[in-house]
Amino acid sequence: MFHRLSIRVLACVLLACVAFQGWTAERGYFGFSPRVATSGFFLDPTVERISIAEVVPGSPAQRAGLRAGDEVLEVEGKAVAGMKARRVRELASRGVGESLHLVLRRDGERLEPTMTAVARP
Repeated sequence: MFHRLSIRVLACVLLACVAFQGWTAERGYFGFSPRVATSGFFLDPTVERISIAEVVPGSPAQRAGLRAGDEVLEVEGKAVAGMKARRVRELASRGVGESLHLVLRRDGERLEPTMTAVARP
């Protein structure tokens, strides 16, 4: 009986460690600031439009070709207009080393940059 109990306890500890590791993974950095126009309830508003407000020199965003003024149309294949802000944040959140795929519009042209998150400088 003691042996079965210890195996169960060990299994629970291992599952907790795996889950905790996922929660504590270092959040990635892309080096751009969005400007978000929203409507609706302020705790989780609906996105009307997202544009790039600023791009940090030398960042993954700059290397991917993002520029201030670019309009973000899609994040990970999902259209952002009409989406809840919390959902957009979830889609765009990446850990260090993970990629983010965007679809942008610049001067009527469609661009599809991909960038890889780095550790925050």
